[in-house]
Amino acid sequence: MKKVFKILLIILGIFAALFVVLLALIYIPSPKFEPVVYEPLVPDYWPTEGFLTTTPEEQGLDSAKLVEMVKFYEKDHAKDPTNSIDSITIIRNGYIVADIYLDPLYPQDTQHVLHSSAKSIMPALIGIAIEQGHIESVDVPVIEFFNDEEFEIIDERMAEVTLKDLLTMRTGIRARDSYIYQHMGLWEMFAAEDLIEYFFSLPLDAEPGTRFDYSTLAYFMVSAVIEKTTGMNPVSYARENLFDPLGIEDITWPTNPKDPGLGFAPMWMKPHDMAKFGLLYLQKGLWDGQQIIPADWVEDSVFPYAYPKTYVDILDENGKKDTDASSTAWVSYDILQHYSDGYGYMWWLDKEGNFAAFGTAGQYLIVSPEDNLVVMITNSSSDTGTFFPGKLFSNYIIKAIESNQAIAVNETAHTELVALSTPPELNQEPKVVAELPAIALDISGKTYALEANNWNKDNYQLVFDPAFNHAVFSFTAKVDEVASIQVGLDGVYRFSETEGGNFAAFGSWTSPNTFEIFYRHIGYSAPTQLILTFDQQMIEVTETSVTGSTTYSGEME
Repeated sequence: MKKVFKILLIILGIFAALFVVLLALIYIPSPKFEPVVYEPLVPDYWPTEGFLTTTPEEQGLDSAKLVEMVKFYEKDHAKDPTNSIDSITIIRNGYIVADIYLDPLYPQDTQHVLHSSAKSIMPALIGIAIEQGHIESVDVPVIEFFNDEEFEIIDERMAEVTLKDLLTMRTGIRARDSYIYQHMGLWEMFAAEDLIEYFFSLPLDAEPGTRFDYSTLAYFMVSAVIEKTTGMNPVSYARENLFDPLGIEDITWPTNPKDPGLGFAPMWMKPHDMAKFGLLYLQKGLWDGQQIIPADWVEDSVFPYAYPKTYVDILDENGKKDTDASSTAWVSYDILQHYSDGYGYMWWLDKEGNFAAFGTAGQYLIVSPEDNLVVMITNSSSDTGTFFPGKLFSNYIIKAIESNQAIAVNETAHTELVALSTPPELNQEPKVVAELPAIALDISGKTYALEANNWNKDNYQLVFDPAFNHAVFSFTAKVDEVASIQVGLDGVYRFSETEGGNFAAFGSWTSPNTFEIFYRHIGYSAPTQLILTFDQQMIEVTETSVTGSTTYSGEME
């Protein structure tokens, strides 16, 4: 009996030791590291008019390893469809060595939403504005940019928040607008009549400059500073001072009717164009003889000012620790998310010297100075699939590099790689169209005015005709966005071109009064599911997309 008791004590001791180790992993701050130091290798041409292409082997990469990467992804995607990559563009020494398209609905040379990976563009504009004399320095308190306006401030520490605090996500402000908080603060932000006034009205949970807490509101305020100091909205300022010199023309960057300076997630750009921006940072702001961004600003941008892995205590609306959110933050920053060893001016950093722009659903722009490499990955993933591209970069792309000189071409593997530049075919088998329920013709052509909702949709309309195997769904959103798209009733996508982009959609009646629509906005990071339930003059909508589900209602006009 004593022997058994002794064994139990040993086992308990082992578990206690493991528990202590786990606590140490959670609460010991992430060790600081030195910023990346490098001298750029100037390319032998500038891709202002577009990137040139070579075999991977001409730039020292093994085609077979890149083909192996795609097969690894396809195997994982077959098991978990929520891991869904749209494209992978790999550039070494300024040349595209692989341009891979994996989603049947996403063709080459098409805009893709960037989400928060676009955040890394705004600090470039700040650096340019400082160089041009519009802004004195990053140490200016944010409130001083808006001295001509009156705001109600409830926390006196707000006066200490600087532009640098915005850029490094260390404002201390209780914004609670990231996925860690289920975007709760984001919806509050969108509902605000004046976003700048909303910013200054918030309380602080920490002293400015001390605590990393990722925030889209902080990024919006950077764009507001650009507008205030330059007299131009960020879209125009970026075109004139950044995009035009790079030869980037095809951009969609909507402005906000409430505040034209809005500059964050809605930006759309072609992957090759975003890769140009990555190459610009790899070259420390130099482009074809022109110093577009000051070199020292680029160096400052990728300096580790904050260490996300250190900040695992996430606070609730009362400034108290939120245990669930804190657990999510720890798993995200310490286990799942690559490039979270440090954070610069809206660039994510790792200890190996790589830096990345990262956006919702897995939009990645990765720059590796040591390997003279730029990688742009667009994605439509959810859950842990969001972080999958980081695994591909570490386990396959970097490991494909065999030399800094040309190596022998693997003809078979290269042929396979070239074939991947065309998206796979979309295989769809049409189904028999079910007979329309009686309510379909009752509501056909009728417009439903919608109550206030997260997506700012104004109204919906459906048109059914028994003679056709598709319906027509129309909606307006944010006042100026109007779309009318065909919806296949036979389980097959119908494709529609609209001013707001291209759509693919199908739908079905799942009950006598419920119609379900599944559509893809081509280049967006997630499909949208709409469940429309009709009850006489009323409609109830459940909408599910990249930020989760929301329910709202409407009434027939």
